[in-house]
Amino acid sequence: MFGRRKEQAKDREQPARMAAKRLFSDEEADAVEALYRLTALPREEFEATYGDLLRRCWHSIAKVRGAEWTALRERALQCAIAALKVRQAHVLPRFAAAEDSSRMAEVMSFALAACVVAERFGLVLGRAVGPDWSPMAGDVPEGTELADRDVPRSLGALVLPRLLGVAGHEWLGQQPEALLEVAAYFGGGPSELRRIADDAAARIGRPVVPPGPAREALAENGDADGHAAPTAPETEPASTAAPSVTTDSGGGQAPEAMPAPSDIGDGRVGWQWFNWVRAGLRDGSVVANTDGGWLHNIEGSAFVVDPDCFEALAAGESMPPKSIRNRVLKLGRHSTRRSSAGRADAFPAALADGRRVSGMVFPGELFWDQDAPPASKSALR
Repeated sequence: MFGRRKEQAKDREQPARMAAKRLFSDEEADAVEALYRLTALPREEFEATYGDLLRRCWHSIAKVRGAEWTALRERALQCAIAALKVRQAHVLPRFAAAEDSSRMAEVMSFALAACVVAERFGLVLGRAVGPDWSPMAGDVPEGTELADRDVPRSLGALVLPRLLGVAGHEWLGQQPEALLEVAAYFGGGPSELRRIADDAAARIGRPVVPPGPAREALAENGDADGHAAPTAPETEPASTAAPSVTTDSGGGQAPEAMPAPSDIGDGRVGWQWFNWVRAGLRDGSVVANTDGGWLHNIEGSAFVVDPDCFEALAAGESMPPKSIRNRVLKLGRHSTRRSSAGRADAFPAALADGRRVSGMVFPGELFWDQDAPPASKSALR
């Protein structure tokens, strides 16, 4: 398929973008564009490989609703983009002939992205429980529940063939080196692609946490390949200890705080705000959906009234609310919307208590993991 004329790619580029726009949200479409820019593929070939992979993933969970499914899409795209960015600093395969290096570089990048996306989907699909359904059986049926159980990251190897499109199958199938790298990624031995993926995930605060006893071993010793233990697992056992914000003296990054067992992120001030809210939800000092409150569950997403949400923490700390807000924005975990001025961080909302306010929207799992508060009657406008 590769090597088709550029004229054909140009003719089909616009329809492909329009189809992607209908399937993906605005933020997701921007992420797909960012992924495309990290490759050297013509648009048509990108859509036939990466695009088909993502469309199949999105269609596979289109019938289910909830914050975790929305977060899965966001997480898969974030991790794929981060992996390709880190991958640019690596030569893969290391001993390819000079005339094959460019072609092999692109197929290895696709193999990496496919493994990362399939792994993230496998970790969630492995928890899905539906009548007469399994992760290998097809699309997730409506009403499927997510069980609280550990899933091995190698489950991604079972769902990958179903998520790959025809062109993706052909491309990987034509390159034995790429197939061996995919097998190694999900195996128990060393894997260069998995090292890249784990490094990238740790950099954006999205490490894959191993199941069961390995979780505790990783925290102390790193994994079997000698990777450093991630500092910010996505979810951990609950704790009521609230982190304190540490200010910096020169306007730079604040010193890292010791994380509580359920902390997320890497200790920067922005993450400390998230962890302060999480701790408050556990110990009752922060309550969602209350009249006059600043935190609301709107259709699975967390809506926070700005600046009330930052003033609540700043009142007990020596950092002004605006500084905390800026640190949170730098993490890039918030939703944005299109506006006349470009991208806007603020969303207007009609709250259930009658207030008309402006605030920010975040994926709900950043705050409440599995124990989400009931959805409120508030709505974004």
